Amino acid sequence: MATQILPKRSEVALSIPTTSDLAVGEIAMNVTDGKFYTKTSGNVIKEMGGAGDVTLQAVTTSGATTNNDIVLDGADIIFEGALANSYETTLTVAEPTADRIITLPNQSGTVAMDGDALAYAIVFGG
Repeated sequence: MATQILPKRSEVALSIPTTSDLAVGEIAMNVTDGKFYTKTSGNVIKEMGGAGDVTLQAVTTSGATTNNDIVLDGADIIFEGALANSYETTLTVAEPTADRIITLPNQSGTVAMDGDALAYAIVFGG
């Protein structure tokens, strides 16, 4: 008869084992999320295999570029600015009723929008 190996596991979404849950090199899995984890000799839980959680910050910090579209499903783009304070600029999109394309002009300057109007202006610095 074959030996059955069953790693520690969870079926709770987003559940990640803690350092007290695993011995160094022991494998755990989250069945719901489809992710595997292990504990390093540095007492850190690491996700194994796959892409894991990839952020745009991680990609841009490594200097990577892409010619693929970036699709944000219901997410905003938030600009923090130079100061990490309570003020941000958020770029959000209303639920589209058709495919839309917004083309930025091939010019330098500031794009200014007029509330709900369909017009915009390019303001050039002197």
